[in-house]
Amino acid sequence: MNAHLIDPQAMLRLRALCKLDHARVARLCGLTEAQVRELEADGYGQFTSHEAKVQAALKIACSLSGAQPNGMPVVNVFRSRAVGDGVGLRLPNFKIEQAPAPKTKFPDSPEFFKLLLIFVVLVFLLVAVAMPLLYSLPSPPPKLS
Repeated sequence: MNAHLIDPQAMLRLRALCKLDHARVARLCGLTEAQVRELEADGYGQFTSHEAKVQAALKIACSLSGAQPNGMPVVNVFRSRAVGDGVGLRLPNFKIEQAPAPKTKFPDSPEFFKLLLIFVVLVFLLVAVAMPLLYSLPSPPPKLS
């Protein structure tokens, strides 16, 4: 692979979209801050080889945008080979999906039925057992004649 494949603008947009600074991205990906800056500036000097630079770009892209089932990042940070002049196409902005809101509990959930059963048992005990004991009519005193 060639290090010219990395699109510095795509790297910059990805970091800006996630609202992270260079130091935070470096800590997340196990790189130095200078290496992150070099990936966004298309320089040479912080990486030992072109392959290491490409692997670092893949690591940043997977860490910030997530990975597909095949292991590749969701966001493309590489220049397109479809353009003959080697400059590459401008990548469209991507949308980060947020986690869905937690589901609300509906009256047909098992927890609702458990609470309903407890309520019914308590009402039964109150009506069938406690009420007759508390409010029973006193027996009339025996008549002495």
